[in-house]
Amino acid sequence: MTSSEPSLELIGEALERMILSASGWRAVFAHDGDEESRSAKVTDEFLVLSALAATVFAEHIGKGSRVVVGSDTRPTGPAIAQAILAALTSHQVEVEYTGVAASPEIMAYAARRDTINGFFYISASHNPIGHNGFKMGGADGGVLAGRTIGPMIERFREFAADGEAVKAAIATLTRPPSEKVAAALRSQETTKEAATSEYETHANEIARGPGSKADKRFTEFRDAVVEARPGIAIDFNGSARAASLDVCYLESLGCGVSSIGAVPGKIDHVIVPEGEGLAACTELLTASYARDPSYLFGYTPDNDGDRGNIVVALPRGARALEAQEVFALAVVAELSWLESCGVDLSEPTAVVVNGPTSLRTDRIASAFGVRLERTEVGEANVVNRARELRDEGVRVRILGEGSNGGNITHPGAVRDPLQTVLSFLKLLVTPGDRVAPLMIWSRRIGTGFDQSQTRLEWLLESLPAFCTTSTSSTDAKVRLHTRDHAALKSRVEANIKSSLPGVISALSREFGTIHWEIANYEGTRVRPGRGNRTGNERGGWKLRFIDALGVERAFAWMRGSGTEPVFRVLVDVEGDRAGLHDEILQWLREEVGKADATGS
Repeated sequence: MTSSEPSLELIGEALERMILSASGWRAVFAHDGDEESRSAKVTDEFLVLSALAATVFAEHIGKGSRVVVGSDTRPTGPAIAQAILAALTSHQVEVEYTGVAASPEIMAYAARRDTINGFFYISASHNPIGHNGFKMGGADGGVLAGRTIGPMIERFREFAADGEAVKAAIATLTRPPSEKVAAALRSQETTKEAATSEYETHANEIARGPGSKADKRFTEFRDAVVEARPGIAIDFNGSARAASLDVCYLESLGCGVSSIGAVPGKIDHVIVPEGEGLAACTELLTASYARDPSYLFGYTPDNDGDRGNIVVALPRGARALEAQEVFALAVVAELSWLESCGVDLSEPTAVVVNGPTSLRTDRIASAFGVRLERTEVGEANVVNRARELRDEGVRVRILGEGSNGGNITHPGAVRDPLQTVLSFLKLLVTPGDRVAPLMIWSRRIGTGFDQSQTRLEWLLESLPAFCTTSTSSTDAKVRLHTRDHAALKSRVEANIKSSLPGVISALSREFGTIHWEIANYEGTRVRPGRGNRTGNERGGWKLRFIDALGVERAFAWMRGSGTEPVFRVLVDVEGDRAGLHDEILQWLREEVGKADATGS
Protein backbone atom coordinates (compact mmCIF):
# COMPACT_ATOMS: atom_id res chain seq x y z
CA MET A 1 0.00 0.00 0.00
CA THR A 2 1.00 3.64 -0.45
CA SER A 3 1.63 5.88 2.52
CA SER A 4 -1.76 7.62 2.15
CA GLU A 5 -4.58 5.44 3.46
CA PRO A 6 -7.77 5.25 1.37
CA SER A 7 -10.80 6.99 2.83
CA LEU A 8 -14.09 5.27 3.61
CA GLU A 9 -15.57 7.25 0.72
CA LEU A 10 -13.02 5.86 -1.76
CA ILE A 11 -13.52 2.34 -0.43
CA GLY A 12 -17.30 2.75 -0.73
CA GLU A 13 -16.98 3.95 -4.33
CA ALA A 14 -14.77 0.97 -5.18
CA LEU A 15 -17.25 -1.39 -3.52
CA GLU A 16 -20.08 -0.01 -5.65
CA ARG A 17 -18.09 -0.93 -8.76
CA MET A 18 -17.90 -4.57 -7.67
CA ILE A 19 -20.18 -7.34 -8.88
CA LEU A 20 -21.02 -9.55 -5.90
CA SER A 21 -22.63 -12.95 -6.47
CA ALA A 22 -22.30 -16.62 -5.58
CA SER A 23 -20.29 -17.15 -8.77
CA GLY A 24 -17.67 -14.60 -7.74
CA TRP A 25 -16.89 -11.09 -6.49
CA ARG A 26 -15.15 -9.02 -9.16
CA ALA A 27 -14.29 -5.57 -10.51
CA VAL A 28 -11.54 -3.76 -12.40
CA PHE A 29 -8.66 -3.97 -9.90
CA ALA A 30 -5.97 -2.40 -12.10
CA HIS A 31 -4.94 0.97 -10.63
CA ASP A 32 -5.65 2.92 -13.84
CA GLY A 33 -9.27 1.70 -14.03
CA ASP A 34 -8.78 0.32 -17.55
CA GLU A 35 -10.41 -3.09 -17.96
CA GLU A 36 -7.78 -3.99 -20.57
CA SER A 37 -4.91 -2.82 -18.37
CA ARG A 38 -1.85 -5.04 -18.03
CA SER A 39 -0.60 -3.20 -14.98
CA ALA A 40 0.21 -5.27 -11.89
CA LYS A 41 -0.54 -2.35 -9.56
CA VAL A 42 -3.75 -2.46 -7.51
CA THR A 43 -5.33 0.62 -5.95
CA ASP A 44 -5.16 0.84 -2.18
CA GLU A 45 -8.94 0.79 -1.85
CA PHE A 46 -9.14 -2.55 -3.68
CA LEU A 47 -6.33 -3.99 -1.56
CA VAL A 48 -8.36 -3.03 1.52
CA LEU A 49 -11.47 -4.62 0.01
CA SER A 50 -9.42 -7.76 -0.72
CA ALA A 51 -8.39 -7.94 2.94
CA LEU A 52 -12.00 -7.39 4.05
CA ALA A 53 -13.21 -10.17 1.72
CA ALA A 54 -10.65 -12.50 3.29
CA THR A 55 -11.83 -11.38 6.74
CA VAL A 56 -15.41 -12.33 5.86
CA PHE A 57 -14.23 -15.71 4.59
CA ALA A 58 -12.15 -16.24 7.74
CA GLU A 59 -15.27 -15.64 9.84
CA HIS A 60 -17.12 -18.21 7.76
CA ILE A 61 -14.41 -20.89 7.70
CA GLY A 62 -13.41 -20.47 11.36
CA LYS A 63 -10.20 -20.06 13.34
CA GLY A 64 -7.74 -22.91 12.99
CA SER A 65 -9.07 -23.90 9.56
CA ARG A 66 -6.68 -24.41 6.66
CA VAL A 67 -7.32 -22.65 3.35
CA VAL A 68 -5.53 -22.98 0.02
CA VAL A 69 -5.07 -19.72 -1.92
CA GLY A 70 -4.24 -19.44 -5.61
CA SER A 71 -4.82 -17.27 -8.67
CA ASP A 72 -5.11 -17.16 -12.43
CA THR A 73 -2.48 -15.31 -14.49
CA ARG A 74 -3.78 -11.73 -14.38
CA PRO A 75 -1.04 -9.21 -13.55
CA THR A 76 -2.86 -8.01 -10.41
CA GLY A 77 -3.03 -11.53 -8.92
CA PRO A 78 0.20 -11.51 -6.84
CA ALA A 79 -0.58 -8.20 -5.08
CA ILE A 80 -4.09 -9.37 -4.24
CA ALA A 81 -2.75 -12.74 -3.04
CA GLN A 82 -0.42 -11.00 -0.58
CA ALA A 83 -3.39 -9.09 0.85
CA ILE A 84 -5.49 -12.26 1.11
CA LEU A 85 -2.73 -14.27 2.80
CA ALA A 86 -2.04 -11.46 5.29
CA ALA A 87 -5.72 -11.06 6.19
CA LEU A 88 -6.45 -14.78 6.55
CA THR A 89 -3.45 -15.42 8.78
CA SER A 90 -4.26 -12.35 10.90
CA HIS A 91 -7.54 -14.08 11.74
CA GLN A 92 -5.85 -17.34 12.77
CA VAL A 93 -6.57 -19.19 9.53
CA GLU A 94 -3.77 -21.47 8.31
CA VAL A 95 -2.85 -20.95 4.66
CA GLU A 96 -1.27 -22.78 1.74
CA TYR A 97 -0.42 -20.98 -1.50
CA THR A 98 -0.23 -22.50 -4.97
CA GLY A 99 0.58 -19.33 -6.87
CA VAL A 100 -0.86 -19.70 -10.39
CA ALA A 101 -3.19 -22.70 -10.64
CA ALA A 102 -6.20 -23.51 -12.80
CA SER A 103 -9.40 -23.23 -10.78
CA PRO A 104 -10.34 -26.94 -11.26
CA GLU A 105 -6.86 -27.79 -9.95
CA ILE A 106 -7.12 -25.78 -6.73
CA MET A 107 -10.69 -27.00 -6.19
CA ALA A 108 -9.60 -30.62 -6.65
CA TYR A 109 -6.86 -30.05 -4.07
CA ALA A 110 -9.40 -28.66 -1.60
CA ALA A 111 -11.77 -31.57 -2.23
CA ARG A 112 -9.18 -34.34 -1.93
CA ARG A 113 -6.99 -33.17 0.97
CA ASP A 114 -8.56 -33.89 4.35
CA THR A 115 -6.42 -31.16 5.89
CA ILE A 116 -7.91 -28.45 3.65
CA ASN A 117 -11.16 -26.82 4.80
CA GLY A 118 -11.71 -24.45 1.88
CA PHE A 119 -10.20 -22.40 -0.92
CA PHE A 120 -9.89 -18.74 -1.81
CA TYR A 121 -9.26 -18.30 -5.53
CA ILE A 122 -8.28 -14.99 -7.13
CA SER A 123 -9.74 -14.64 -10.63
CA ALA A 124 -12.21 -12.85 -12.84
CA SER A 125 -12.59 -15.89 -15.12
CA HIS A 126 -13.35 -14.81 -18.71
CA ASN A 127 -13.53 -11.06 -18.02
CA PRO A 128 -10.90 -8.73 -19.54
CA ILE A 129 -7.38 -8.73 -18.14
CA GLY A 130 -7.75 -5.60 -15.96
CA HIS A 131 -10.53 -7.26 -13.96
CA ASN A 132 -9.96 -9.50 -10.98
CA GLY A 133 -11.96 -10.95 -8.13
CA PHE A 134 -12.57 -13.84 -5.75
CA LYS A 135 -14.20 -17.26 -5.68
CA MET A 136 -14.60 -18.88 -2.28
CA GLY A 137 -15.41 -22.48 -1.55
CA GLY A 138 -15.46 -25.27 0.98
CA ALA A 139 -13.88 -28.65 1.54
CA ASP A 140 -16.02 -30.28 -1.16
CA GLY A 141 -14.18 -28.27 -3.82
CA GLY A 142 -17.27 -26.34 -4.92
CA VAL A 143 -18.03 -22.63 -4.63
CA LEU A 144 -20.15 -21.65 -1.65
CA ALA A 145 -23.90 -21.83 -2.13
CA GLY A 146 -25.95 -18.68 -2.67
CA ARG A 147 -27.62 -19.08 0.73
CA THR A 148 -24.15 -18.90 2.29
CA ILE A 149 -22.66 -16.21 0.06
CA GLY A 150 -25.66 -13.88 0.47
CA PRO A 151 -25.05 -13.15 4.17
CA MET A 152 -21.29 -12.96 3.49
CA ILE A 153 -21.88 -10.24 0.91
CA GLU A 154 -23.89 -8.26 3.44
CA ARG A 155 -21.13 -8.71 6.01
CA PHE A 156 -18.59 -7.53 3.41
CA ARG A 157 -20.61 -4.37 2.83
CA GLU A 158 -20.83 -3.76 6.57
CA PHE A 159 -17.05 -4.08 6.98
CA ALA A 160 -16.39 -1.70 4.06
CA ALA A 161 -18.46 0.98 5.82
CA ASP A 162 -17.02 0.30 9.28
CA GLY A 163 -14.11 2.59 10.13
CA GLU A 164 -12.67 0.18 12.72
CA ALA A 165 -12.82 -2.79 10.35
CA VAL A 166 -11.13 -0.76 7.63
CA LYS A 167 -8.47 0.48 10.07
CA ALA A 168 -7.74 -3.12 11.10
CA ALA A 169 -7.46 -4.19 7.44
CA ILE A 170 -5.05 -1.34 6.70
CA ALA A 171 -2.93 -2.30 9.71
CA THR A 172 -2.77 -5.88 8.44
CA LEU A 173 -1.68 -4.71 4.99
CA THR A 174 0.98 -2.26 6.16
CA ARG A 175 2.82 -4.43 8.70
CA PRO A 176 5.65 -6.74 7.52
CA PRO A 177 4.53 -10.20 6.32
CA SER A 178 4.03 -12.65 9.17
CA GLU A 179 6.06 -15.86 9.42
CA LYS A 180 2.95 -17.82 8.38
CA VAL A 181 2.68 -15.82 5.16
CA ALA A 182 6.42 -16.17 4.56
CA ALA A 183 6.16 -19.94 5.10
CA ALA A 184 3.29 -20.21 2.63
CA LEU A 185 5.30 -18.31 0.03
CA ARG A 186 8.39 -20.49 0.63
CA SER A 187 6.27 -23.64 0.23
CA GLN A 188 4.52 -22.42 -2.91
CA GLU A 189 6.29 -24.81 -5.28
CA THR A 190 5.64 -27.83 -3.07
CA THR A 191 1.98 -26.87 -2.63
CA LYS A 192 1.58 -26.40 -6.38
CA GLU A 193 3.08 -29.84 -7.06
CA ALA A 194 0.73 -31.42 -4.52
CA ALA A 195 -2.28 -29.68 -6.05
CA THR A 196 -1.33 -30.85 -9.55
CA SER A 197 -0.89 -34.43 -8.33
CA GLU A 198 -4.29 -34.43 -6.61
CA TYR A 199 -5.84 -32.90 -9.70
CA GLU A 200 -4.55 -35.72 -11.90
CA THR A 201 -6.02 -38.35 -9.60
CA HIS A 202 -9.28 -36.39 -9.39
CA ALA A 203 -9.45 -36.09 -13.19
CA ASN A 204 -9.18 -39.86 -13.61
CA GLU A 205 -11.82 -40.51 -10.96
CA ILE A 206 -14.25 -38.09 -12.62
CA ALA A 207 -13.68 -39.54 -16.08
CA ARG A 208 -14.04 -43.11 -14.83
CA GLY A 209 -17.41 -42.40 -13.24
CA PRO A 210 -19.74 -44.77 -11.37
CA GLY A 211 -21.12 -48.15 -12.35
CA SER A 212 -20.21 -51.81 -11.90
CA LYS A 213 -18.29 -51.87 -15.17
CA ALA A 214 -16.60 -48.46 -14.85
CA ASP A 215 -13.08 -49.76 -14.15
CA LYS A 216 -13.22 -52.15 -17.11
CA ARG A 217 -14.64 -49.53 -19.46
CA PHE A 218 -12.10 -46.88 -18.41
CA THR A 219 -9.23 -49.31 -19.02
CA GLU A 220 -10.68 -50.11 -22.46
CA PHE A 221 -11.05 -46.41 -23.15
CA ARG A 222 -7.43 -45.67 -22.27
CA ASP A 223 -6.26 -48.59 -24.42
CA ALA A 224 -8.31 -47.22 -27.31
CA VAL A 225 -6.73 -43.76 -26.95
CA VAL A 226 -3.25 -45.32 -27.03
CA GLU A 227 -4.14 -47.25 -30.19
CA ALA A 228 -5.80 -44.31 -31.98
CA ARG A 229 -3.25 -41.68 -30.85
CA PRO A 230 -5.67 -38.79 -31.49
CA GLY A 231 -4.16 -35.33 -31.88
CA ILE A 232 -5.38 -32.36 -29.81
CA ALA A 233 -4.46 -28.71 -30.40
CA ILE A 234 -4.37 -26.32 -27.43
CA ASP A 235 -4.19 -22.53 -27.39
CA PHE A 236 -3.48 -21.79 -23.73
CA ASN A 237 -3.46 -18.00 -24.32
CA GLY A 238 -1.22 -17.54 -21.27
CA SER A 239 -3.94 -18.84 -18.94
CA ALA A 240 -3.59 -20.72 -15.67
CA ARG A 241 -3.92 -23.95 -17.63
CA ALA A 242 -0.51 -23.20 -19.15
CA ALA A 243 0.83 -23.91 -15.66
CA SER A 244 -1.28 -27.04 -15.19
CA LEU A 245 -1.01 -30.67 -16.29
CA ASP A 246 -2.87 -30.63 -19.63
CA VAL A 247 -0.02 -31.49 -21.99
CA CYS A 248 1.56 -34.11 -19.72
CA TYR A 249 -1.79 -35.68 -18.90
CA LEU A 250 -2.98 -35.93 -22.50
CA GLU A 251 0.36 -37.25 -23.72
CA SER A 252 0.33 -39.85 -20.94
CA LEU A 253 -3.04 -41.02 -22.26
CA GLY A 254 -1.50 -41.48 -25.69
CA CYS A 255 -2.67 -38.28 -27.38
CA GLY A 256 -0.53 -36.17 -29.65
CA VAL A 257 -0.52 -32.55 -28.50
CA SER A 258 0.30 -29.31 -30.30
CA SER A 259 0.12 -26.14 -28.23
CA ILE A 260 0.65 -22.38 -28.36
CA GLY A 261 0.35 -19.61 -25.78
CA ALA A 262 1.98 -21.85 -23.18
CA VAL A 263 3.74 -19.11 -21.17
CA PRO A 264 1.59 -18.31 -18.11
CA GLY A 265 0.63 -14.63 -18.10
CA LYS A 266 1.52 -13.99 -21.75
CA ILE A 267 -2.04 -13.30 -22.86
CA ASP A 268 -2.07 -12.83 -26.63
CA HIS A 269 -5.75 -12.19 -27.39
CA VAL A 270 -9.18 -11.75 -25.80
CA ILE A 271 -9.72 -13.99 -22.80
CA VAL A 272 -13.27 -15.17 -23.48
CA PRO A 273 -13.04 -18.41 -25.54
CA GLU A 274 -15.72 -17.49 -28.06
CA GLY A 275 -15.70 -15.87 -31.50
CA GLU A 276 -12.34 -14.23 -32.13
CA GLY A 277 -11.01 -15.85 -28.98
CA LEU A 278 -11.03 -19.20 -30.83
CA ALA A 279 -9.35 -17.93 -34.02
CA ALA A 280 -5.79 -18.82 -32.97
CA CYS A 281 -6.85 -22.33 -31.98
CA THR A 282 -8.62 -22.76 -35.31
CA GLU A 283 -5.43 -21.79 -37.15
CA LEU A 284 -3.34 -24.15 -35.00
CA LEU A 285 -5.74 -27.06 -35.56
CA THR A 286 -5.84 -26.41 -39.29
CA ALA A 287 -2.03 -26.52 -39.50
CA SER A 288 -1.80 -29.56 -37.20
CA TYR A 289 -4.43 -31.48 -39.19
CA ALA A 290 -2.67 -30.68 -42.48
CA ARG A 291 0.50 -32.17 -41.02
CA ASP A 292 -1.21 -35.08 -39.25
CA PRO A 293 -4.84 -36.09 -40.00
CA SER A 294 -5.10 -37.82 -36.61
CA TYR A 295 -5.77 -34.38 -35.08
CA LEU A 296 -9.44 -34.35 -34.10
CA PHE A 297 -10.09 -31.13 -32.22
CA GLY A 298 -8.59 -28.34 -30.16
CA TYR A 299 -9.54 -26.10 -27.26
CA THR A 300 -8.91 -22.67 -25.76
CA PRO A 301 -9.51 -22.08 -22.04
CA ASP A 302 -10.46 -18.85 -20.30
CA ASN A 303 -7.92 -17.32 -17.92
CA ASP A 304 -8.72 -19.36 -14.82
CA GLY A 305 -8.97 -22.51 -16.92
CA ASP A 306 -12.42 -23.75 -15.92
CA ARG A 307 -13.93 -23.30 -19.33
CA GLY A 308 -12.61 -24.48 -22.67
CA ASN A 309 -14.54 -24.24 -25.88
CA ILE A 310 -13.84 -26.52 -28.79
CA VAL A 311 -12.65 -26.26 -32.39
CA VAL A 312 -13.12 -29.42 -34.50
CA ALA A 313 -11.31 -30.74 -37.56
CA LEU A 314 -13.74 -31.76 -40.32
CA PRO A 315 -12.95 -32.86 -43.88
CA ARG A 316 -14.23 -29.52 -45.16
CA GLY A 317 -12.07 -27.57 -42.71
CA ALA A 318 -11.70 -26.69 -39.04
CA ARG A 319 -14.51 -24.79 -37.34
CA ALA A 320 -15.27 -23.56 -33.87
CA LEU A 321 -18.26 -25.22 -32.26
CA GLU A 322 -20.94 -23.09 -30.69
CA ALA A 323 -20.91 -23.26 -26.90
CA GLN A 324 -24.32 -24.99 -26.99
CA GLU A 325 -22.94 -27.71 -29.30
CA VAL A 326 -19.98 -28.34 -26.99
CA PHE A 327 -22.25 -28.85 -24.01
CA ALA A 328 -24.72 -30.98 -25.96
CA LEU A 329 -22.00 -33.37 -27.12
CA ALA A 330 -20.64 -33.62 -23.58
CA VAL A 331 -24.13 -34.56 -22.34
CA VAL A 332 -24.43 -37.22 -25.04
CA ALA A 333 -21.02 -38.58 -24.09
CA GLU A 334 -21.57 -38.74 -20.33
CA LEU A 335 -25.09 -40.18 -20.40
CA SER A 336 -23.89 -42.79 -22.90
CA TRP A 337 -20.88 -43.46 -20.69
CA LEU A 338 -23.13 -44.08 -17.68
CA GLU A 339 -25.09 -46.66 -19.65
CA SER A 340 -21.87 -48.21 -20.96
CA CYS A 341 -20.65 -48.59 -17.36
CA GLY A 342 -23.75 -50.50 -16.31
CA VAL A 343 -25.67 -47.65 -14.65
CA ASP A 344 -29.47 -48.06 -14.80
CA LEU A 345 -30.78 -44.75 -16.17
CA SER A 346 -34.34 -45.70 -15.29
CA GLU A 347 -33.39 -44.91 -11.69
CA PRO A 348 -33.83 -41.21 -10.77
CA THR A 349 -31.31 -39.34 -12.95
CA ALA A 350 -31.11 -35.71 -14.04
CA VAL A 351 -29.12 -33.19 -16.04
CA VAL A 352 -28.93 -29.67 -14.57
CA VAL A 353 -28.54 -26.61 -16.82
CA ASN A 354 -29.08 -22.86 -16.76
CA GLY A 355 -32.09 -21.03 -18.18
CA PRO A 356 -30.69 -20.17 -21.65
CA THR A 357 -29.33 -23.66 -22.39
CA SER A 358 -30.81 -24.84 -25.71
CA LEU A 359 -33.78 -27.20 -25.77
CA ARG A 360 -31.59 -29.61 -27.72
CA THR A 361 -30.26 -30.67 -24.30
CA ASP A 362 -33.84 -31.39 -23.17
CA ARG A 363 -34.22 -33.65 -26.22
CA ILE A 364 -30.96 -35.45 -25.44
CA ALA A 365 -32.02 -36.01 -21.83
CA SER A 366 -35.38 -37.27 -23.05
CA ALA A 367 -33.71 -39.74 -25.42
CA PHE A 368 -32.03 -41.32 -22.39
CA GLY A 369 -35.18 -41.14 -20.28
CA VAL A 370 -33.71 -38.74 -17.72
CA ARG A 371 -35.11 -35.47 -16.43
CA LEU A 372 -33.73 -31.99 -17.01
CA GLU A 373 -33.70 -29.20 -14.41
CA ARG A 374 -32.97 -25.51 -14.97
CA THR A 375 -31.57 -22.75 -12.76
CA GLU A 376 -30.62 -19.12 -12.95
CA VAL A 377 -27.44 -18.25 -14.88
CA GLY A 378 -24.27 -18.83 -12.84
CA GLU A 379 -22.13 -21.88 -12.28
CA ALA A 380 -22.83 -21.77 -8.54
CA ASN A 381 -26.55 -22.12 -9.24
CA VAL A 382 -26.28 -25.28 -11.37
CA VAL A 383 -23.75 -26.81 -8.97
CA ASN A 384 -25.97 -26.17 -5.97
CA ARG A 385 -29.14 -27.41 -7.68
CA ALA A 386 -27.28 -30.61 -8.50
CA ARG A 387 -26.32 -30.89 -4.84
CA GLU A 388 -29.94 -30.45 -3.81
CA LEU A 389 -31.06 -33.18 -6.19
CA ARG A 390 -28.38 -35.59 -5.01
CA ASP A 391 -29.57 -35.00 -1.44
CA GLU A 392 -32.99 -36.15 -2.68
CA GLY A 393 -31.51 -39.36 -4.12
CA VAL A 394 -31.28 -38.23 -7.75
CA ARG A 395 -28.13 -39.07 -9.73
CA VAL A 396 -26.65 -36.00 -11.47
CA ARG A 397 -23.60 -37.01 -13.51
CA ILE A 398 -23.38 -34.00 -15.82
CA LEU A 399 -24.42 -30.38 -15.44
CA GLY A 400 -23.44 -26.97 -16.74
CA GLU A 401 -24.30 -23.82 -18.63
CA GLY A 402 -24.94 -24.69 -22.25
CA SER A 403 -24.98 -21.01 -23.16
CA ASN A 404 -21.34 -20.70 -22.06
CA GLY A 405 -19.97 -24.09 -23.10
CA GLY A 406 -17.92 -26.52 -21.11
CA ASN A 407 -19.33 -29.05 -18.68
CA ILE A 408 -19.22 -30.04 -15.03
CA THR A 409 -18.93 -33.77 -14.47
CA HIS A 410 -19.58 -35.18 -11.00
CA PRO A 411 -17.78 -35.59 -8.62
CA GLY A 412 -16.13 -32.46 -10.02
CA ALA A 413 -17.82 -29.24 -8.91
CA VAL A 414 -16.52 -26.86 -11.56
CA ARG A 415 -16.32 -26.71 -15.34
CA ASP A 416 -13.16 -28.32 -16.58
CA PRO A 417 -11.88 -28.36 -20.19
CA LEU A 418 -9.94 -31.54 -19.43
CA GLN A 419 -13.25 -33.30 -18.73
CA THR A 420 -14.73 -31.84 -21.92
CA VAL A 421 -11.79 -33.31 -23.85
CA LEU A 422 -12.26 -36.70 -22.17
CA SER A 423 -16.00 -36.63 -22.91
CA PHE A 424 -15.28 -35.99 -26.58
CA LEU A 425 -12.67 -38.75 -26.70
CA LYS A 426 -15.14 -41.24 -25.20
CA LEU A 427 -17.34 -40.66 -28.25
CA LEU A 428 -14.56 -40.47 -30.81
CA VAL A 429 -12.09 -43.27 -30.03
CA THR A 430 -13.89 -45.93 -27.98
CA PRO A 431 -14.22 -49.09 -30.14
CA GLY A 432 -17.45 -49.33 -32.11
CA ASP A 433 -19.01 -52.26 -30.24
CA ARG A 434 -22.48 -52.31 -28.72
CA VAL A 435 -21.39 -50.77 -25.42
CA ALA A 436 -19.40 -47.93 -26.96
CA PRO A 437 -20.91 -44.50 -26.15
CA LEU A 438 -21.22 -43.70 -29.87
CA MET A 439 -23.26 -46.85 -30.52
CA ILE A 440 -25.39 -46.37 -27.40
CA TRP A 441 -26.30 -42.87 -28.61
CA SER A 442 -27.12 -44.16 -32.11
CA ARG A 443 -29.51 -46.72 -30.62
CA ARG A 444 -31.10 -44.13 -28.35
CA ILE A 445 -32.00 -41.95 -31.33
CA GLY A 446 -32.78 -44.88 -33.64
CA THR A 447 -30.25 -43.86 -36.30
CA GLY A 448 -27.35 -46.10 -37.25
CA PHE A 449 -23.85 -44.67 -37.45
CA ASP A 450 -23.05 -43.68 -41.04
CA GLN A 451 -19.70 -45.30 -41.85
CA SER A 452 -19.19 -42.90 -44.78
CA GLN A 453 -18.78 -40.02 -42.34
CA THR A 454 -16.18 -39.31 -39.69
CA ARG A 455 -17.43 -39.79 -36.15
CA LEU A 456 -17.36 -36.04 -35.57
CA GLU A 457 -19.40 -35.32 -38.69
CA TRP A 458 -22.01 -37.90 -37.77
CA LEU A 459 -22.18 -36.82 -34.12
CA LEU A 460 -22.73 -33.18 -35.03
CA GLU A 461 -25.47 -34.10 -37.49
CA SER A 462 -27.05 -36.46 -34.95
CA LEU A 463 -27.67 -33.70 -32.41
CA PRO A 464 -31.28 -32.50 -32.20
CA ALA A 465 -31.61 -29.57 -34.62
CA PHE A 466 -32.13 -26.15 -33.06
CA CYS A 467 -31.38 -22.59 -34.14
CA THR A 468 -29.93 -20.77 -31.15
CA THR A 469 -28.58 -17.25 -30.74
CA SER A 470 -24.82 -17.31 -30.29
CA THR A 471 -23.77 -15.51 -27.11
CA SER A 472 -20.90 -13.95 -29.09
CA SER A 473 -23.29 -12.40 -31.62
CA THR A 474 -23.75 -8.62 -31.55
CA ASP A 475 -27.50 -9.28 -31.66
CA ALA A 476 -27.28 -11.06 -28.30
CA LYS A 477 -27.11 -7.71 -26.46
CA VAL A 478 -29.54 -4.80 -26.28
CA ARG A 479 -28.05 -1.57 -24.91
CA LEU A 480 -30.25 0.21 -22.38
CA HIS A 481 -30.65 3.44 -20.46
CA THR A 482 -32.53 2.00 -17.47
CA ARG A 483 -30.82 0.00 -14.74
CA ASP A 484 -34.12 -0.98 -13.12
CA HIS A 485 -34.40 -4.60 -14.23
CA ALA A 486 -37.64 -5.19 -12.34
CA ALA A 487 -39.44 -2.28 -14.02
CA LEU A 488 -38.17 -3.22 -17.47
CA LYS A 489 -39.41 -6.81 -17.15
CA SER A 490 -42.82 -5.60 -15.97
CA ARG A 491 -43.09 -3.25 -18.95
CA VAL A 492 -42.09 -6.03 -21.37
CA GLU A 493 -44.77 -8.29 -19.88
CA ALA A 494 -47.39 -5.55 -20.25
CA ASN A 495 -46.34 -4.52 -23.76
CA ILE A 496 -46.13 -7.95 -25.41
CA LYS A 497 -49.88 -8.47 -25.17
CA SER A 498 -50.31 -6.51 -28.38
CA SER A 499 -47.34 -7.86 -30.37
CA LEU A 500 -47.15 -11.46 -29.18
CA PRO A 501 -50.03 -12.74 -31.40
CA GLY A 502 -47.82 -12.20 -34.45
CA VAL A 503 -45.05 -14.34 -32.95
CA ILE A 504 -47.55 -17.04 -31.93
CA SER A 505 -48.96 -17.06 -35.45
CA ALA A 506 -45.50 -17.55 -36.98
CA LEU A 507 -44.75 -20.39 -34.58
CA SER A 508 -48.16 -22.00 -35.11
CA ARG A 509 -47.54 -22.21 -38.86
CA GLU A 510 -44.55 -24.44 -38.05
CA PHE A 511 -45.68 -26.37 -34.97
CA GLY A 512 -49.48 -26.22 -34.88
CA THR A 513 -51.29 -24.74 -31.91
CA ILE A 514 -48.89 -22.90 -29.61
CA HIS A 515 -49.44 -21.38 -26.19
CA TRP A 516 -46.96 -19.44 -24.10
CA GLU A 517 -45.80 -19.35 -20.50
CA ILE A 518 -43.42 -17.09 -18.58
CA ALA A 519 -40.63 -18.48 -16.39
CA ASN A 520 -38.44 -16.49 -14.00
CA TYR A 521 -35.12 -17.85 -12.74
CA GLU A 522 -33.79 -17.08 -9.27
CA GLY A 523 -30.84 -19.01 -7.86
CA THR A 524 -31.66 -22.72 -8.00
CA ARG A 525 -35.38 -22.14 -8.53
CA VAL A 526 -37.76 -21.54 -11.44
CA ARG A 527 -40.72 -19.28 -10.63
CA PRO A 528 -43.47 -19.61 -13.28
CA GLY A 529 -45.81 -16.79 -14.27
CA ARG A 530 -45.89 -13.09 -14.98
CA GLY A 531 -44.37 -10.97 -12.23
CA ASN A 532 -43.50 -13.99 -10.09
CA ARG A 533 -40.19 -12.55 -8.95
CA THR A 534 -38.56 -11.57 -5.67
CA GLY A 535 -35.67 -9.45 -4.46
CA ASN A 536 -34.00 -7.16 -6.99
CA GLU A 537 -35.51 -9.21 -9.88
CA ARG A 538 -32.20 -9.46 -11.74
CA GLY A 539 -32.59 -13.12 -12.70
CA GLY A 540 -33.33 -14.55 -16.13
CA TRP A 541 -36.74 -14.17 -17.76
CA LYS A 542 -38.07 -16.59 -20.37
CA LEU A 543 -41.06 -16.79 -22.67
CA ARG A 544 -41.69 -20.50 -23.38
CA PHE A 545 -43.59 -21.57 -26.51
CA ILE A 546 -45.37 -24.92 -26.01
CA ASP A 547 -47.35 -27.03 -28.50
CA ALA A 548 -50.67 -28.83 -28.00
CA LEU A 549 -48.90 -31.95 -26.70
CA GLY A 550 -47.06 -29.98 -24.04
CA VAL A 551 -43.71 -30.02 -25.87
CA GLU A 552 -41.67 -26.82 -25.67
CA ARG A 553 -40.72 -25.90 -29.25
CA ALA A 554 -38.96 -22.57 -28.72
CA PHE A 555 -38.15 -19.92 -26.15
CA ALA A 556 -37.15 -16.28 -25.93
CA TRP A 557 -34.90 -15.45 -22.97
CA MET A 558 -33.43 -12.27 -21.53
CA ARG A 559 -31.38 -11.19 -18.54
CA GLY A 560 -29.86 -7.90 -17.50
CA SER A 561 -26.10 -7.76 -17.26
CA GLY A 562 -24.62 -7.09 -13.85
CA THR A 563 -21.55 -5.39 -15.34
CA GLU A 564 -22.82 -3.14 -18.12
CA PRO A 565 -26.07 -1.38 -19.20
CA VAL A 566 -27.30 -4.15 -21.49
CA PHE A 567 -29.85 -6.92 -21.53
CA ARG A 568 -28.59 -10.19 -22.94
CA VAL A 569 -31.14 -11.86 -25.20
CA LEU A 570 -31.31 -15.35 -26.69
CA VAL A 571 -33.81 -17.24 -28.82
CA ASP A 572 -33.94 -21.00 -29.34
CA VAL A 573 -36.16 -22.58 -32.03
CA GLU A 574 -36.47 -26.25 -32.91
CA GLY A 575 -35.39 -27.35 -36.37
CA ASP A 576 -33.56 -25.71 -39.23
CA ARG A 577 -35.60 -22.52 -38.95
CA ALA A 578 -33.07 -19.69 -39.05
CA GLY A 579 -35.65 -17.28 -40.49
CA LEU A 580 -38.09 -17.92 -37.65
CA HIS A 581 -35.29 -17.60 -35.10
CA ASP A 582 -34.24 -14.25 -36.55
CA GLU A 583 -37.85 -13.02 -36.60
CA ILE A 584 -38.40 -13.83 -32.91
CA LEU A 585 -35.00 -12.41 -31.92
CA GLN A 586 -35.74 -9.15 -33.70
CA TRP A 587 -39.15 -9.00 -31.99
CA LEU A 588 -37.56 -9.60 -28.58
CA ARG A 589 -34.91 -6.94 -29.15
CA GLU A 590 -37.60 -4.44 -30.18
CA GLU A 591 -39.74 -5.21 -27.13
CA VAL A 592 -36.79 -4.74 -24.76
CA GLY A 593 -35.92 -1.50 -26.53
CA LYS A 594 -39.49 -0.19 -26.30
CA ALA A 595 -39.70 -1.05 -22.61
CA ASP A 596 -36.43 0.77 -22.04
CA ALA A 597 -37.59 3.86 -23.95
CA THR A 598 -40.87 3.94 -22.03
CA GLY A 599 -39.06 4.03 -18.70
CA SER A 600 -36.20 6.36 -19.56
